Amino acid sequence: MLHHWHAPLADEIAPTSVEFLRALRGPTHIHLPGRDSSRCRAVVTLLHGNEPSGLTAVHALLRQGVEPAVDIHFFIPSTVAALTEPLFHHRMLSGERDLNRCFKPPFSDDPQSRLAKTILDSLEELQPEAMIDVHNTSGAGPSFGVATFMDDRHEALVRLFSHRMVITDLLLGSVMDLSGRLCPTVTIECGGARDEESDRMALIGMTQFLSLDNVLELGAPDDMSMDYFHNPMRLELKPGAAVSYGSAALPIAGICLLPDVEHLNFNYVEPHTQIGFITGDFTELLQARTRDGEDRLQRYFLVEDGMLTARLRMKFFMVTNNPEIARTDCILYLVPA
Repeated sequence: MLHHWHAPLADEIAPTSVEFLRALRGPTHIHLPGRDSSRCRAVVTLLHGNEPSGLTAVHALLRQGVEPAVDIHFFIPSTVAALTEPLFHHRMLSGERDLNRCFKPPFSDDPQSRLAKTILDSLEELQPEAMIDVHNTSGAGPSFGVATFMDDRHEALVRLFSHRMVITDLLLGSVMDLSGRLCPTVTIECGGARDEESDRMALIGMTQFLSLDNVLELGAPDDMSMDYFHNPMRLELKPGAAVSYGSAALPIAGICLLPDVEHLNFNYVEPHTQIGFITGDFTELLQARTRDGEDRLQRYFLVEDGMLTARLRMKFFMVTNNPEIARTDCILYLVPA
């Protein structure tokens, strides 16, 4: 079920983001009327319960009583996971699917698919002119935007938040995949979930997304040059492979990633850089597939003296230090330098 809250007043918004979240009756759609009611935009955030920066920005803007340029529709789905103790710790609840992999047919009858289908139906009825999906990165690292299209409209949306833009051809069933069928849509990764800079970035970018008359045109050239990263691959565990973080190999088949592996985010990773310890045949444990399903693991990685190392010069992003995310989603994304 998706609860609706129309035109909330500033004095109706609880003083803290946690109290605000608790006041919601579950997954919620908030409609904030704008100066031009003939157009609307959409914001999706808290798809993952451990990524609160987007929620913090929504709360701050509602508390300010901001009047947006056009009607704004906020979708805040994973309220239960976020409020399950410890707060903002659970990406999703145990046994549940990743909600941000459920926005594609065929839709099954589990709660996450039903909720994704409800949100999708609402968006198709609203026909927003633009949409942003606001997240935190899986580990510590800088902000960036992700799009499935390389054009001025998508770049303009990313520029509201960051000067780093990833253009991906991977279709995972995420909100971002709707860009080709609904409206220009980008995913914004604000940085680490416990970083105050992430909250600040989310608020600055979302303020612009609400207040500007046009968010789909590039403005005058500025001093911020964009960094582009094309068609990343995901380094993923194969089913049954164990994963941990530490300074020694596992006693069973799997990978033990170095505890400081997060520092590789958006840095150049040189050949022979150590990533973790391998126990077993690494081709039976890991994969790095293209959109067409070709596994290029051995093109980018090799094992040297029991260590998984880089074979080529690359850039990594979304490197996680959370074994649950590594197991259920991926270890990192990579592009050749």
